[in-house]
Amino acid sequence: MLRLPKEISKIMKTVEEDGHEIYIVGGSIRDMLLGIEPEDWDLAGNAPSQRVSELFKKPDNEGGDAVDNSGEKFGVARVKEGDLTVEIAALRIDGHYTDHRRPDEVAFTDKIEEDLARRDFTVNGMAFHPQRGITDPYGGQKDLKDRLIRTIGDPEKRFAEDPLRILRGIRLAGQLDFDLHMDTFTAMQKTACLLEKISMDRRRTEFERLLTTKNTGKALRIATSSGVLNALFNDCYPPKGRMDNGDLETLIQNIDRSRNDADLRLALLLLCFEKRKAMKAIDELRLTKERARMQKAAQNLLMDLHFSIDKYSLKRFIYLNGEDIYMFLSDICKQQREVYDTSGSRIESRYYILDDIKKNREPIFLEDLAISGKDIIEAGIAEGEKVGEMLSMLVDVVHRFPGLNTKPKLLKKAKALKNPIRAKFRNIYLVK
Repeated sequence: MLRLPKEISKIMKTVEEDGHEIYIVGGSIRDMLLGIEPEDWDLAGNAPSQRVSELFKKPDNEGGDAVDNSGEKFGVARVKEGDLTVEIAALRIDGHYTDHRRPDEVAFTDKIEEDLARRDFTVNGMAFHPQRGITDPYGGQKDLKDRLIRTIGDPEKRFAEDPLRILRGIRLAGQLDFDLHMDTFTAMQKTACLLEKISMDRRRTEFERLLTTKNTGKALRIATSSGVLNALFNDCYPPKGRMDNGDLETLIQNIDRSRNDADLRLALLLLCFEKRKAMKAIDELRLTKERARMQKAAQNLLMDLHFSIDKYSLKRFIYLNGEDIYMFLSDICKQQREVYDTSGSRIESRYYILDDIKKNREPIFLEDLAISGKDIIEAGIAEGEKVGEMLSMLVDVVHRFPGLNTKPKLLKKAKALKNPIRAKFRNIYLVK
C-alpha cells in the first residue's frame, strides 16, 4: 500500500463523500513506487471542475477561496489544502492537437483508463486509489522494473501532439537513470524538428531542468545522439571539433561532476560550440538580459581571465567587467577543472590574490578613489568629458600603486598627468 500525505487523503475523502471517484495520477505514483518522495501531486476524477471549486470554496471570513479555477476550460481546478497545492483534473479524452501544445477540444469521461491513454509515458500513465489499488493499463510498472522510458501508444503521435514531450522524456531518462525504448528513441529522431513549433520559453525551461537533473550527462548523450540538441539550438550545433574551451564528449562524460547549476552547465555546454554559433544560441534562448550578459561574457572574456594572474591584471579585469562577471567566470573555471581534470593552480592563485586585495582594501572601482570629479574640477585640472578620462587614468594608477590613493597624492598625480607629453617622458604615469 502506498502511503499518502494526510492532505491528499483529506482532499480525496471530500470528493468521494460528494459521490464522485478520484485517483492519484501521474509522476507522483511513479516516484512512490521508486521510493522517491513526490514533489508534486496530481489528482483526476469524474467530478466536474465547477463542483470541485464549490467543494473547496472557503467563506470570505476564512480567508477567501482555496481554489484556482483558471483552467476550468480544460476541466482543471487547483486546490490548496494545508501546505499542499494540488491540481485536480476531470477525467477526459483529448481531441486533435493543432498548436502542438493543447488539444483543440476535450471530452469528459468516467473511465480512468481512457484518461490515462492521453498521457505521455507509461511510467506516468498509472492511477492509484487507496481502496482499488493501482490502475496500470499500459505497463508502467513493468517499465519501471525494466528501467525504460516508453510512450503510451504511437510515439510519433505523442510527440507531434506536444513536442516538449521529447525534452521531457530525455529529462526523465536522466532524472531516473533509465534508458529510452527503441521505438521512443527512433520517434524522437524523426520528430525533433517539431521542437521549433513550440515557444522558446517552454523549450528553455525544460532544457534547463534537463541540465540540472541527476544524470545530466546521460540526458545530454541522448539529446546529441537523437538530434534533439541540434534542433533545440536551431542549427547552432554541432560543436567545434577542436579542444579550445571544452570538448563535448568529455563534457558529457563528466558534467555530473560540476555543480548542479543551470547557468554554469549551460556555459560549459556553449563553450563547446564555435563562438559564433554559441553567441547565436544565447540570443536564440531568449535569456533574461542579465543571464545573457553572463553567458556572452563566458564566450568573450574567459581567456582574458585565464591570463589575469597578478594583482594589477586582476584589478583591471574586475574594474572593466564587474565583480559579478569575475565571480561567474571564476566559477566556470572551477567547474572546467572538475570536468576536464585541468590544473587549478591559477584558479586558487586568483582567489588568494582577490582575498588579499579585499583584506588590504585596495581600490578597484571609481568610487574607491580618494578624490572625485568635483575635486578635479575645483583644482582646475580638467572639466567636461576630460574629468572622466582623468579619473580613469587615476584608477589605473591606484591599481598599480594602491598607496597613492589619498587626495593630496592623487591631485598631484592628476596635475602631472594633465600634460601627457611630460607624463610620458618623465614616466609620471608609471612611477610613484
